[in-house]
Amino acid sequence: MKKEAFFEGIVEHLYDGVYLVDPDRRITYWNRAAEKLSGYKAKEVVGSLCQDDILEHVDAEGHNLCKGECPLAKTLKDGRRREAELFLHHKKGHRVPVLVRIAPIRDEQKRITGAVEVFSDNSASMARIERLHELERKSMLDDLTGLPSKACLERELETRVAELERFGRVFGAILMDVDHLGEINRRHGRDVGDDVLRMVGQTLLYNSRAFDVVGHWDSGRFLGLVLNVDRKELAKVAHRFQSLVGTSHLPLEDGSRVTASVSIGAAVAKWGDSEAEILSIVGGMLKQSKRMGRNRVTVGG
Repeated sequence: MKKEAFFEGIVEHLYDGVYLVDPDRRITYWNRAAEKLSGYKAKEVVGSLCQDDILEHVDAEGHNLCKGECPLAKTLKDGRRREAELFLHHKKGHRVPVLVRIAPIRDEQKRITGAVEVFSDNSASMARIERLHELERKSMLDDLTGLPSKACLERELETRVAELERFGRVFGAILMDVDHLGEINRRHGRDVGDDVLRMVGQTLLYNSRAFDVVGHWDSGRFLGLVLNVDRKELAKVAHRFQSLVGTSHLPLEDGSRVTASVSIGAAVAKWGDSEAEILSIVGGMLKQSKRMGRNRVTVGG
């Protein structure tokens, strides 16, 4: 018992999330870092089955892995160690990119009696946090979402255009609009609508690179500025944003959930384009996505 307490004390002070499961994938242990990364307390998780879809692991295309044979289930089956880049569902609704490492647990007869999964924040968290602190000091954060504000985005866009003209540094712009936000406000109230905006914003923020910028443009719209991409790469980023927002959901007090989707317009900026022209192009692409039925991506150029 002393040995178990000693090791548990170590695991409780790790920066990585750690949880254990039995052969049925029932969670038997959940450390403090797992609580911090996921938003779920141990008492909310321990005793639950992975397939109960608490964390709702998905891949970059939005495929739900917990309902099928996820990496953890495969390790319980064949005893092999695994590593994967996935996206978990935070209790507040947004998607968090994580790197998971899985290993089997065996008894003295080498029989598999469970598995351990270690997961860590796979976003550029430190750089992102430092950048947000800097913007906060300059009063450049949006009050509602905590993301860079429209004024900040306008300044960033101006800088990117200047860098494109002077140094040839290519970038893309992605304009995203939350579908049916007015209906969400009418059905659930403005406070829930604001929470949905925060959920979408955090999903975009956590899943953008440290040197890219994503912020709250206006109302239900978000703007992303993505460096060093061609049309194909920009489309990939836009589809990832669409997929991860679409697999997020906001839990309500009555046990129900609110889901959201985004319509997206994107384009790679060209030499000679002004800030207004770039915004006009991605705005036109966004309108096309909406005309085609919403919850889709249109890339111009």
